[in-house]
Amino acid sequence: MYAEPTHLRNKVIKVRLNEDERDLVDALARINKTQPAVLLRDLVLERLEALEKRTAHGIAA
Repeated sequence: MYAEPTHLRNKVIKVRLNEDERDLVDALARINKTQPAVLLRDLVLERLEALEKRTAHGIAA
């Protein structure tokens, strides 16, 4: 049981990659000593934050 239920990550979005893309994700995850899913989640959240900031400043993506 989570102390803060909003921290529970139970929403899924699937992304399909080709073999080369998956190999790159795996290599970057190894280099960064993390799991591929964690790496991709961090990258997505980082990019979403950047897009949100650009949108908030009225700059088209």
